[in-house]
Amino acid sequence: MAKGAKGPKKTNSAILEPINHIHVQYYHKNSREIQLLKEAAFIQHYSIMRKNLNRIILALTVVEMIDKCTLDSNPHPILYRLGWRVLDKLNDENQNQWRVFVFFLYHLSLRLGFMPDLSNCSKCNSKMTHGGINKSTGELICTKCISHTEIQIRNISILNKLINLHLDELDTLSIEKKDILDSIQLLDTFLSYHIEESNKVKSMHMVRIILNDKKEL
Repeated sequence: MAKGAKGPKKTNSAILEPINHIHVQYYHKNSREIQLLKEAAFIQHYSIMRKNLNRIILALTVVEMIDKCTLDSNPHPILYRLGWRVLDKLNDENQNQWRVFVFFLYHLSLRLGFMPDLSNCSKCNSKMTHGGINKSTGELICTKCISHTEIQIRNISILNKLINLHLDELDTLSIEKKDILDSIQLLDTFLSYHIEESNKVKSMHMVRIILNDKKEL
């Protein structure tokens, strides 16, 4: 809680806006759930990102997903580093925002321990590049095992390219619009099956709206 942040002489309100990467000092007491802010300062403001609505929506989704998918007061340094590194990339106008977002969803799932097997069908164990998600188990299945009731994904091969790819190497990733749509749809659906809190990420709904308008990609 930032006392008096909305007052005319306070500057904390701008610092405490969503997306900002900040350093915070606060008064902690185990006996209360809400802690009191002492000081806050910018680490990174992300001014370039704030000029593009789609990048703002993606950045808010990154922050909200990490918040919803982790326990309170758990520092989780790996996800913290993933978060601010991804925001740094979204703040770089030379970076393709959708490639950055696919990278984030993939590594969020991986670091939370729920990454699907991208090479073999969970039913018949055959190799696959196309398939879908089993509605009962939330696992990937090949085209031969898909029924009309399953969630179909046209192409999953693009995600295999992310396995050993570093964030700073995203420029080397060749990805088409349809592959972006498929990859985000797959990871979004997969996370919703395995991480209950991911369904509560309101900003992800805006991402889905943008993706439905393929002209925005």
